Amino acid sequence: MSRTRLRGIYPIVPTPFDERGGLDLESIARMARFMAGCGVQGLAILGVMGEADKLTDPERARVIAAFREALPGDRALVVGAGAPGTLAAIDAAKRALDLGADALLVAPPPAQSDQAIYAHYEGVARAAGATIVIHDYPASTGILMSAELLARLADDAGIEYVKLEDAPTGPKMARVQALVRGDLKIFGALGGQYALEELERGAVGIMTGFAYPELLVRLFELYGAGRHEDAAALFYAIVPLVRFEFQPKLGISLRKHILVRRGAIANAAVRQPGMDADEVTLRQLQRIVEHLERSGILARCAAPR
Repeated sequence: MSRTRLRGIYPIVPTPFDERGGLDLESIARMARFMAGCGVQGLAILGVMGEADKLTDPERARVIAAFREALPGDRALVVGAGAPGTLAAIDAAKRALDLGADALLVAPPPAQSDQAIYAHYEGVARAAGATIVIHDYPASTGILMSAELLARLADDAGIEYVKLEDAPTGPKMARVQALVRGDLKIFGALGGQYALEELERGAVGIMTGFAYPELLVRLFELYGAGRHEDAAALFYAIVPLVRFEFQPKLGISLRKHILVRRGAIANAAVRQPGMDADEVTLRQLQRIVEHLERSGILARCAAPR
């Protein structure tokens, strides 16, 4: 199977639900078109923000198929395909690829052992024969992966990408880059909190759940064009929103509320167990959004009809 090359902005998007908690396939289609209209290079689905652990296997299949059908063919679909066991992860990876995934976002197994983690990723990569993105996010997975292990996975297992969310991200990026013999490409994440600094460190893009992805597209373009001062000015302007969106436990709800406000999805429901933003928090979010709108910072993607 040919490998998909990834570079640029790949929003981690939520899974929309209706008022009763069922899948909202119409909102999936609308959000895919909306995100494409924001200029992103692709989407990442069924990650932490996609509430994948709250979906049944048939629901995951329907979500992948719905996103693939609605997303333009020139935009890559990155699908979360991890599982605690290697055979289960291989099965999830193959099913995702059969349904149209272009690349796989794979979390480590629940084993704090370099040997076990390496064998897991090597087995998935060999069986899938597709582009793998390592999800290095110990705050979510509980698993620490050293720079040495990431370099070995690149050099010996042929894995080409890592979504690096092990803070402080900049120093770890530097350690990985110093160790790897080949070319392990790194995506910034963590809500976009360090997007500018990660681009300065050589990140090939940002893969995160920020609900105004067109601003990350603009940041990436400005930095890539050598307009570093303009990129910094944009980044410093949006950091208050980035910070507020990325609140632990509330991030999914806050981003869904923004996407409802933007016309990208119909409902901000979060599946239980999960935390919904209260009215005070939503008013605080609204204050930041309105401030950035008045200042002209927030770009406007056209909401799909």
